[in-house]
Amino acid sequence: MFQKCVRVHFPGLVIFFLIVIFINSNIYPQVPCTPAWHGQIIIDCETVQNWQVEFDQGSSGSLKLTTGFIDQALQFNWNLGTGDWVQAKYTFPEPVNLAQLDLFGLSLHGSLGQTNRVSLMFADINGVFYGTDCDGINTLNRWLKNLPFPKKLFYHFFTIGPNPNLKLIDWSQINRFFVVVKRPAPAEGGGSGQLLIDHLQADRAADWPRQEQFETIMSDTAAVNRAVKYLLSQQMTSGLFRSWQEESEPRAYLYDQALTLIVFAREGKWANGIPLNEAAQQAQKLVAFLCARQKPDGHWARAWHPETGDELVDDRWIGDQAWWVMALAEYLNQSKDPSAANALQKGADWLEKMIQPTGKVVPSTEGTVDVWWAMIANQRFESAELIQHYLLTQVWDRDLQYWWRGRAEIPDPVIAMDAATWLTEFAKSPRVNRPEMALAALSFVRRTLVTTDDSGMLCGFDGQGPVSIWCEGTAQYISAGGTAAQSFLEMLLSLQRADGGMPGSPNNWSSECFGWLSSWTGLAPTAWLYFALTRPPFPTIQTNVAVSSGASFNQPQAADFILWLPFPNPFNNFVTLSYLLKHENRVQITIFNISGKEVLKLGDSLQPAGNYQIKLNVETFAAGLYFCQLRAGLQTQTRKLLLLK
Repeated sequence: MFQKCVRVHFPGLVIFFLIVIFINSNIYPQVPCTPAWHGQIIIDCETVQNWQVEFDQGSSGSLKLTTGFIDQALQFNWNLGTGDWVQAKYTFPEPVNLAQLDLFGLSLHGSLGQTNRVSLMFADINGVFYGTDCDGINTLNRWLKNLPFPKKLFYHFFTIGPNPNLKLIDWSQINRFFVVVKRPAPAEGGGSGQLLIDHLQADRAADWPRQEQFETIMSDTAAVNRAVKYLLSQQMTSGLFRSWQEESEPRAYLYDQALTLIVFAREGKWANGIPLNEAAQQAQKLVAFLCARQKPDGHWARAWHPETGDELVDDRWIGDQAWWVMALAEYLNQSKDPSAANALQKGADWLEKMIQPTGKVVPSTEGTVDVWWAMIANQRFESAELIQHYLLTQVWDRDLQYWWRGRAEIPDPVIAMDAATWLTEFAKSPRVNRPEMALAALSFVRRTLVTTDDSGMLCGFDGQGPVSIWCEGTAQYISAGGTAAQSFLEMLLSLQRADGGMPGSPNNWSSECFGWLSSWTGLAPTAWLYFALTRPPFPTIQTNVAVSSGASFNQPQAADFILWLPFPNPFNNFVTLSYLLKHENRVQITIFNISGKEVLKLGDSLQPAGNYQIKLNVETFAAGLYFCQLRAGLQTQTRKLLLLK
């Protein structure tokens, strides 16, 4: 972690500066890895007592003890044969009260074989069964430690009791728990295998502590340059970029092209619209290919053959469309290439038509926030406001404080890294100004999605699950400012390959429940490493703040620094100011009251590039509205401060 922290205390306007600089990453504390949370143990799996196997006609199963993740574990042997299901049932000696707990954790270990559905179920004393399904988890042949399942993920399966119309489970009177292996469909799945089960836990995640500030990292210019070099090496003669280097039948996915274009828009150099370096030239060639293949209604195909340019997939997935519109906007801003302007507007028009009156775009939270960013990039703020309201009210879990994945039409509170990180950037943007939501969501995935690789030596994050390390998701977490960002960055840098590329994961795993992990070298993980080391890929949001007393503070269109939103805001006596200097500059910070009168000036010194934090104690200030102005060279930025007493 690289922070320059300044604590300022000024009773009677006496200013005291305390600067703490963390430069050497070796002083960073050891990162706790998996499992990152421990709850109340509901079933310890140290004995087969209270367990039994049940199955339908044509199936069979058995139970025994074996070595577990923690001491002993239950070995659930199942054989579907010509049947449909086999289940391990635990009957509690007395009903247990789970009403005040909101998150379950279960450790599982599958075995190689056919993909089947694994259902977890609870039943109460009235015979109401609540469950959740996970396809393919039975084939993951490694320990999945303390898999997190929010209670809200469980829904009514069926009722077998005196009142068949009863639909609501009584969480205070739970008397049975089931792990069920069943065919996902009549003509699918089957076979036999083992499923190890260890330690069912439960916790109240609503009470978990949350991080209090965003963390920054110490960049690595050499790693950035290697990543850019790798991306440059992947362009084919068509102008497209190969998404995965080792893929036997290569594809160029629109999302990956978008990430690559954003990198090249930032690395490229143009003069009067003419590309001057390799990054700019490759960006122009990529844009030329995709602009020529835009559909009449404004959308693009999702995948092409990178060498021939043949279209392979056109499923109109909204997220990829939005990313390409974001990328085109950044490219156009940097290059002034007129050929991109018309394509950009047509693409934004197509996206805007997908926004529903409620602000929802698609069930996927990630896809919906992608469109918000695309609207912001094209200054379509009314449409963005509509989406913003939906994201803040409909897919935010007020209890556990994270954004749901939202993939399905039914409520979908699955924990997903991109929903946490991409909405973190959304929440802390000036237009939304909800950094407390961002910090809470990052803290939640910090505990629930942290994991190791198969060897247990590397610590990172999965996108869901967790199963193993997803390099792209880990880079997203770093870019968003999560706790221990520097330590996770060092892990990622240890995986960067000699050619500069990043693997998708140290391991290879796939399941419909938790997604796809591959050790192939890819555009997306490489681009996200670049963003983690530089700045996030999302559009920069400009704001203007006017003071009615006569002073007017305007944020420049292309500032050499960023004054982040104060936190917390509103505040009571203490507030943290954070800013990023992109270059060495002379910095002066001034606080004005609502009348435009200067009430405090903090320093006037030459500072090197980097991230800075200033912690202020303003106990002597009167309650009210203030303005913090940061001047660096000839540029200024201003943020509002609301002091409550």
